[in-house]
Amino acid sequence: MYINPLVRQSITSRDVSGDLSVIRRLLVAAAISPQFCDSLLGDPSGAVCHGFGGEHFLLSEPTMNVLISVRAASLQEFIYRLDEKLSNRLLGVENFKANR
Repeated sequence: MYINPLVRQSITSRDVSGDLSVIRRLLVAAAISPQFCDSLLGDPSGAVCHGFGGEHFLLSEPTMNVLISVRAASLQEFIYRLDEKLSNRLLGVENFKANR
């Protein structure tokens, strides 16, 4: 009988609390401003770079890459898809799937 050995994978952790705080402020801005919401849905990168009401949204590069990959027709859908993608990235699901 053949038994697959367990594979050790290194786990790196990163403090994402700053990114999550920025994302919360970004989503609040989208909720209170239809114009900013339309911008976020149509051009997430542009919306983040231009900011809202004098506030700038500084995100780490990995989180920004996740955010700009989200495509959605409504803010609710955007939030759902963003949450799903960030959860997968934070839990390492993408790496797990790639290594299977």
